[in-house]
Amino acid sequence: MSLTTQVFRGLALLYLVTNARYGSGLGRRRVQRVMTRPEREAVIAVLERLPDTTLAWSDGLAALDPLDIVEVRRPLASLSSSGEGRWWAGPRDCRDELVEHVSEHGYDAVIALWPAAPDVPLCGWGCTVGPSDATFGAGFSSIASDHWPTLATDPDPEQGYVHEWLHQVESVYRQLGLGEGELPSLHAAGDFTSTRSPAEPPFGQSYADYHDGTAARPGARTWAPWYRDWMTGRLRRLDAANADPASPVAGAGPALGLTPERWALRGRSG
Repeated sequence: MSLTTQVFRGLALLYLVTNARYGSGLGRRRVQRVMTRPEREAVIAVLERLPDTTLAWSDGLAALDPLDIVEVRRPLASLSSSGEGRWWAGPRDCRDELVEHVSEHGYDAVIALWPAAPDVPLCGWGCTVGPSDATFGAGFSSIASDHWPTLATDPDPEQGYVHEWLHQVESVYRQLGLGEGELPSLHAAGDFTSTRSPAEPPFGQSYADYHDGTAARPGARTWAPWYRDWMTGRLRRLDAANADPASPVAGAGPALGLTPERWALRGRSG
């Protein structure tokens, strides 16, 4: 890593058992599930790839270093509402582990993984909040591990984990004053293409079309080019990029995303 690498000290909390109540009154429910051995091994394998992936996809501008993995033996005993009848394992539910590990060791990023059940309406594939007092200054992502069978066929199995961590990063830089005019929303992939050569992914298309496919090209099923360019400041609005018909990437407007100068706003490096 260079001196300009922004280092995020990471912690993964792997809850092996869920025995949690959620809801209230007549709608009160309980979810009980134990993470299977193949599930645990699949998830840990992806977590172990994250440090190298974040370093590579950011061209060395950012790193999760270290990413410590703690297997939590106590059952996850509660879930929190995320609104609209949906639930997640939030900072309140993981409080004991946050106190034990984060408050003492100064982690910047926490990823909590836990076994859910099909009948639990979840906040999403994963949910993330930025640094706060409730997390002792760390960003916090919660991911139910039920997705694990898809990891074997995903072209970039770590991409969902990178996505949730980047929501933590996004929150940090929003707090530092970067608006969407400089750092686009992480969910705006359909509005942007790359400043890279159109011979490289996403081939002059939007990142969403590259992922999902079009009539002319099958979907790649990976958001890796979007995350790479978001992390290296190589985004350009699709309408601006196509302003000059001679080149799909030569339109007006500056490149967007986390350039080295924008990464440096955080003021910490490794």
